[in-house]
Amino acid sequence: MVKIKYLVFCFVFLLACSTDSVNTNNNGNTSSGVTNCDHNGKTLYEGPQGGCYYINSNGNKTYVDRWECDC
Repeated sequence: MVKIKYLVFCFVFLLACSTDSVNTNNNGNTSSGVTNCDHNGKTLYEGPQGGCYYINSNGNKTYVDRWECDC
């Protein structure tokens, strides 16, 4: 019984440590990083795979060229 508890504890611990944290903005969308750049007054975000986007007025991601996040 003790071995099972130990294995469950280890599994939960490893699972908790392995998840990546992401930022959530006010619209509920997730992003991996906020940049110091903007596009027409909108804050640019860099996604986990390197994409560069901003949140439009409908709350959706609008992607722009990656070089715009290199400011």
